[in-house]
Amino acid sequence: MKRTSGAAYLAERDKAADPKAASKQLKPNWKGVGFGDFLREQGPRKPLFDPLLESDCSGGRVSAKVAAEDAGPNSGLIPKYSWWQFCDDGPPNVVEESSVDLSKLAKVPLVALIAQVASKETINDASSNQGFTTAKSQSPWTAKVTAGKQDLVRIRRPEGIRSTGVWLVATFQKDGENWKVQAADELYPENRLEAVVRLRFKEFIHDQADKEEEEDPMAATRRMLEEAMK
Repeated sequence: MKRTSGAAYLAERDKAADPKAASKQLKPNWKGVGFGDFLREQGPRKPLFDPLLESDCSGGRVSAKVAAEDAGPNSGLIPKYSWWQFCDDGPPNVVEESSVDLSKLAKVPLVALIAQVASKETINDASSNQGFTTAKSQSPWTAKVTAGKQDLVRIRRPEGIRSTGVWLVATFQKDGENWKVQAADELYPENRLEAVVRLRFKEFIHDQADKEEEEDPMAATRRMLEEAMK
């Protein structure tokens, strides 16, 4: 039987009770692990949002979904959609729905999708006791346009949409039997929407006012000829 002195016994007991000594015994073995292993880059991560800026669509019903990233269903930040349909023989037709059937737009060469905040936040001013509408910046907004299970457009606006602005999300242009879908991502002031849209898509505007302007020179020419014949 191995004999142990009292001093050695006490030293072993204190060593077992010492947490620092115990941690040294549990120290991991780093043998074989080089410094370069800590600097090695990890594999590429998938981006949180994968944009899609252009697609081809054969027609049918297309749907839009625009939302603030951190807005809940009861936040009141529900967007309103409007599809501006530019006709060959008349003024633009505006349809306020979340979807549109492209197969029913035979005489429409271009459709523009616009989204805006449906409700505005009103704050009471304590000094005047009057309410006013804010133009508070919202959280980042994302927009997705789909045809069935196919994504046509995916875009993200990091600065969000102000309550006094509208977002031109995408355009659908007729290309033979199909449609060319392109992301626009342009922000316009709400109170100047119609004027800006008419300027932005002036080559697709064919309303009565334009026809009258085009007919005026011919009418003037006819009057001059009639006067010359008298």
